[in-house]
Amino acid sequence: MRTRPTVLLLLAGLSAGVYAHSDEFFENRPTPHGGQVRMSGPVHLELVVSGDVATVYLTDHADKIVNTDNGSAKVIIRPGKKNRFVVVLRPAGDNVLRGAGDFKLGKRNDVTVLVTLPGQDSRRAQFRIGKDGRPVATPKRQAGSTRH
Repeated sequence: MRTRPTVLLLLAGLSAGVYAHSDEFFENRPTPHGGQVRMSGPVHLELVVSGDVATVYLTDHADKIVNTDNGSAKVIIRPGKKNRFVVVLRPAGDNVLRGAGDFKLGKRNDVTVLVTLPGQDSRRAQFRIGKDGRPVATPKRQAGSTRH
């Protein structure tokens, strides 16, 4: 039977594509602006935090810019269990959303980015950054972990 090898090759190709866009893939790849990249639906979001400014760059899966005209975003920074800072981002160029806010980064900060573009579903991605605003690798899940 020739269909079985064909199906196996197809499944292997699909699973490679899924891995190609995992957090681990992006963490082991240089980013255009030195931030952390996450996939959210058909777009890649790159988060860069420097000082009191948060910037999100949007590209598609082919690394082509995604227009952010009339778009917006919220960056929710959680430096600990009790504190939460929200920064509102507005268009600042072809594929850029940027905003400034009064926030203090902790040693390790969980960041949620919510992006809204006209005529599209809202996008959401999770990031982790250090006190200096630089990306921190997401902890790898161990086999048997129940953490989701």
